[in-house]
Amino acid sequence: MKIIILTLSLLLLTNFSFSQIKKRDLNGIWKTENDNELFSKTDTIKFYRSIKNCVQIKWTFENNHFEVNEINKCVEPPTYTLNVAKEKMRLKRRDFGQILEYYQDKSLIDKFRIIELNNNNKPKLKLMRFDKLSEQKLYKYVDSLILKVLKYDPNKKESDTNGIKISGSNQHAKITIRNSNPEPLVVVNGYPLKDREPLKELLLVETYGITYLTKEQSASIYGLEAINGVVVLQASEKRFKKIWKKYGW
Repeated sequence: MKIIILTLSLLLLTNFSFSQIKKRDLNGIWKTENDNELFSKTDTIKFYRSIKNCVQIKWTFENNHFEVNEINKCVEPPTYTLNVAKEKMRLKRRDFGQILEYYQDKSLIDKFRIIELNNNNKPKLKLMRFDKLSEQKLYKYVDSLILKVLKYDPNKKESDTNGIKISGSNQHAKITIRNSNPEPLVVVNGYPLKDREPLKELLLVETYGITYLTKEQSASIYGLEAINGVVVLQASEKRFKKIWKKYGW
């Protein structure tokens, strides 16, 4: 579930707005589901002012005061677990957006990127937890982009998929393209990648834009490399420069 949620969330990052959020905008009580400890297991977390689920994590922002509770309303009487550590939330600005850092007794416990803050009719706070990209997640992420570019329909018969199939024996569900056709080109901050390795170090949470270019749209720019389309990522320039320098491209 964690990988699926991560992938689906990243595909929506093109809608992310760089509007400046102030700490007072977070004031109030935010609740999220915590069935089967979802809060600690998922990369993308959605908070609401009010939810019906009886197992919750509750964040309370009141000026400079921050508090986390775990609520279980499924039992009688309801139980409330309060963290006894001194908690603090810091809101910071980065070149890819804004982040929240969660501290307990001055130790950094968790870090999130703010994907969406909606305080209108249906208040919602959507966060993405920082996470290193494992080999499995890398394939899931990049392959999901490739499927989008190629408009692959898994419900079609193999003979109708233009030579594209999913290899069921591969644990990463890596795409196999027959007839020696290359995979779509992946371009980060204007630089075409020679392989996927740099993406392991470019934290996906620091990606703020994803654009899909068809072969027709990209051929004049990238030539034969774009025969199966181009995936264009916009990411933290600061981190990308370090990674690009490390690989010496």
